[in-house]
Amino acid sequence: MSWEKEKVILIVLGVILLGAMCFLLGTALGVSIDRGNFTETLLPVLSVIGSWVSGVGALGAVTVALWIAEKQRRSEKEDLELDFGFVIVPGFQEAVLMISAVSVGKRPSEINSISVYGKNATVIMHVARFLNVSSQLPTNLGYGKKANFLCEEGFEIHIGEYLNTYCDGTSKDLKVCVSTTTENFIYIPDESMKSALDSFAKKAGRAPEPIKKNG
Repeated sequence: MSWEKEKVILIVLGVILLGAMCFLLGTALGVSIDRGNFTETLLPVLSVIGSWVSGVGALGAVTVALWIAEKQRRSEKEDLELDFGFVIVPGFQEAVLMISAVSVGKRPSEINSISVYGKNATVIMHVARFLNVSSQLPTNLGYGKKANFLCEEGFEIHIGEYLNTYCDGTSKDLKVCVSTTTENFIYIPDESMKSALDSFAKKAGRAPEPIKKNG
């Protein structure tokens, strides 16, 4: 069970306990309209409420302990900050697409693959070739290290073809996925980048489609 679900369950339990205590206290006050009933009814209820308060305190301690454990677990995971855009490389006539990754987690990241895909696309576009001056796959990044994957010239046209074939000609739901040994990190292009990719899609043809097997 994830920490988010556990947190919701603990909050709900806390609210239920608090509501039950308020109900008991209100009921006791309602029936304790004279001094005799006060000692016979309210005092035992207050004793029960004291036990419940102790239980709520224990629940709070468990919640804090789980939160600290989850925070520590997340801080010790690998983590990548991604970027995706056009850059100018000396020696090349046209700007090229670059996918960059910076390791910001406490654990090193072994980047094995990079892909592009649409939300409802049936095929994922694997990024296989990079310029010679680019970082190459696989690559290992320790904390603070950065890898720049420079796509081959004209790769934006291939993305345009992919959009035409599998994404209805739009990059609205396009995502870039950088996969490591244990995680998949997703980057969503900004609106200006999506607009640029859409313009390439208008100039591009169609990408290859899977061969359909005869039943």
